[in-house]
Amino acid sequence: MKTSIFFLFILLSCPYLLKAQEINWRNLDTTSMHIISAQIGADYGTVYGLSYGYQLPFKHPIVIGAGISVPFGKHFMDDYKVDVNAQSEIWHSNSFSFAIKPGMMMRRYHSEAASLYNIGAEITTTLGYYKNNWGVAIEANYDRSCATYIEHVTLKEYYPGIQDGWYDSTGGNFKFGVKGNYWMKSIGISLKAGKIFGQNFSDNPTLPYYFELSVLKRFQ
Repeated sequence: MKTSIFFLFILLSCPYLLKAQEINWRNLDTTSMHIISAQIGADYGTVYGLSYGYQLPFKHPIVIGAGISVPFGKHFMDDYKVDVNAQSEIWHSNSFSFAIKPGMMMRRYHSEAASLYNIGAEITTTLGYYKNNWGVAIEANYDRSCATYIEHVTLKEYYPGIQDGWYDSTGGNFKFGVKGNYWMKSIGISLKAGKIFGQNFSDNPTLPYYFELSVLKRFQ
């Protein structure tokens, strides 16, 4: 049992799957309510994904979204992440903006030892400077595992008494980074990079950096 808990902790301390729906708050408009994007990046492995956002028809800007991302490899959807989120600009003064994005996610990690199905939550805050066709920002993210279902595979050969089931949270990770975007009418490009820290800022990941490139499209 101690071995499986240790194995769980190692995996959940490496949230390598990405999520994205980058927004420039100064060029949103009511004629382009839909935003789609494709991403590629590096975060505990090389990954790619798709996401979709919908701007709610309110005076105050709110965008709800969903996304899926998977790592490159021989077995498609062997690991994956699906997330839903909502983001809103809660303050702005001229070109300066502060936004917040809470979200929920479901992740699958698979290996010969076990398959893990994880439910988690995260929150991202962004402080940026945005013009109509470009923007730069700093971001802070906290990602926490809430619960994980473990389906053991080869571990049962060595520990016959081990049980499949749910495990409580093992903690989370912080991410701090910078990002920028550039828009050419309805098409945008976004780039972000940063560093990952363990929840206690001492048990940091072995590869503590992330990177992401996104191509976005707005349409009616």
